[in-house]
Amino acid sequence: MYLVIRLRRPVLLLVMAAMITGCVSTVGYAFMTSYLHSDTIVSGVKVTVVDVGGLTCREASVYLSRYLSEVLRTPITVVYGSMQWELIPPEIGIATDLESILIAAFRVGRQGNLLRKLADHYQSQTEGWSVPHIVSVDQEKLSSTLRKIAVTANIPPLDARIVLTEDDEIKVIPSCPGQKVDMAQLIKDVITAATSPSHRKVVIKPQLVEADFSTEDAYGLRIQRCIAQYTTTFDARDENRANNIRLAASCLEGVVLRSGDLFSFNRQVGPRLGSDGYKPAPVIVDGELLPGVGGGVCQVSTTLYNAILLAGLDVVVRSPHSLPITYVPLGRDAAVAYDYMDLAFRNNSPYGLLLSARVDKDRLTVRVFSDASTNRSIELDSKIVKVLEPGVIRKIDPGLSPGAIVEEKKGRPGYEVQLWRIIKIGDQVVHRESVERSVYKPQDRVIRQGPPAT
Repeated sequence: MYLVIRLRRPVLLLVMAAMITGCVSTVGYAFMTSYLHSDTIVSGVKVTVVDVGGLTCREASVYLSRYLSEVLRTPITVVYGSMQWELIPPEIGIATDLESILIAAFRVGRQGNLLRKLADHYQSQTEGWSVPHIVSVDQEKLSSTLRKIAVTANIPPLDARIVLTEDDEIKVIPSCPGQKVDMAQLIKDVITAATSPSHRKVVIKPQLVEADFSTEDAYGLRIQRCIAQYTTTFDARDENRANNIRLAASCLEGVVLRSGDLFSFNRQVGPRLGSDGYKPAPVIVDGELLPGVGGGVCQVSTTLYNAILLAGLDVVVRSPHSLPITYVPLGRDAAVAYDYMDLAFRNNSPYGLLLSARVDKDRLTVRVFSDASTNRSIELDSKIVKVLEPGVIRKIDPGLSPGAIVEEKKGRPGYEVQLWRIIKIGDQVVHRESVERSVYKPQDRVIRQGPPAT
């Protein structure tokens, strides 16, 4: 590769002489020094359309400051559809960086080795040299202004939805793409328009944004029919408890899980707070029924637990109550408490699944919709494997007569219960698996008795 530089005749002769003799004469060196090291900007240099060649930096500063300030004070127009906004660059954080402009202009023909300097110098004089309108930008101020404009053009995409109709039919509601403004490009376009003497219009062109969960994704889950369901009953006259059951059940309605997804009851339902509509109702705490906000939610988690077992899903986290409960057989309950006790399961099937939880008068029904062989059925079998007898706690009560006995608290036996899941194809058992062993601790009997006779 050869570098071809066209030089003015005096300079060309000096360079040729230097190449022939291997040195530059004192006279030639002095000439070049004068030629390249004056205090004026090289001729041919322009800042945008303003010629500053031959001016000192001080002269150019006076000349440019008025012109560039007028450019920046001219509004720019940002357009989206029928809407438009007029912006004054200095008001949105864009200011002329006059010092950087003057430095860039003065450096033309003064950087690099001698040949580079001569080449740049010659190019500036013969072809011209353009220095852009350099600006400083308050990024926070500019971004804040443009975000308020961009929000009018941003449309979030809508994911496809799988819903259960009132007639218990599975329906896919198609996804819809959205659009989003490229903020980095918008900022760049606005700065370019702000520094242009004539092109001061920016048209916002949002980018298409596809939904995360498309219509094809929804159909690909193959959610087709109810594969399992379980129903429990409650006392609808207990209004507070019934209210809590309805609230928690509504949080499960319509939940969709893909294959491999992990479901957490506490994450889905959230904390049971009065501000969210939950009311005081009895809850089991350490073997005692005590008042608490959210009583009844455990019936929802228990009903869900039985439904997912019947659907053949893998239970990851589950805890029994400290006391046996009456609305499901022993060993088939699932206690929950928001901050420390959860029910979690994984969708271990190759298909997606849809949960439905609905309350009808005094009945709570949880259903699981997915795809599975119509010839498969699942049964649950719980057995008491051990009865745990309660102890007796005796307390001396000086207020009682000698020999008197008062039962303060009845004892209750505890149980160890084994739960099995039985899978059948047709009438034939193909698999019997242990699900979990639950322990319900006995409740000691408490007796108060009078002091011994003296």
